[in-house]
Amino acid sequence: MMKKTTAPTTPGIAGANAAYCQRLAQLAQESQERWMTLGRRLADDNAARYLATLGPLNSGGDWHEIAPALGEITRKQWQCQLEASQAITHAALEEQAAMAAGLGEAMSGWFRSATGAGMAVDASPLTQMWSTMSNQMAAACSAMRDASQPGDRHDG
Repeated sequence: MMKKTTAPTTPGIAGANAAYCQRLAQLAQESQERWMTLGRRLADDNAARYLATLGPLNSGGDWHEIAPALGEITRKQWQCQLEASQAITHAALEEQAAMAAGLGEAMSGWFRSATGAGMAVDASPLTQMWSTMSNQMAAACSAMRDASQPGDRHDG
């Protein structure tokens, strides 16, 4: 019977892993809260607009009075859906940037904790690679966020 051997887990790595997982859980929870807030806001706005548009339908019931209101309901509904999709796209880009920044911070913290004082962190090839990748990701997310600012038009 072969005996399984495992490498001892140093307290530095175990603590680094725990801190990393906690940070990822915190990032996920913050993201979830922002998405829930956005969803509630969009639903509330949509309901308020829809109910306000239905007001003219309470009139006498004459088709000539109702027809323009139905057209207006449709137009406002399309407009609301367009605005909601723009808000969701903008929020997704913001979330991507926040997650990338948070993940970069968590990974850098994990690496510092895991390596301890015995290694020059800045000189490590892994740290340099991670820093380069994090900087590129942050720059790309920033560019996407800037391009998606509400009101901007990029129609060429």
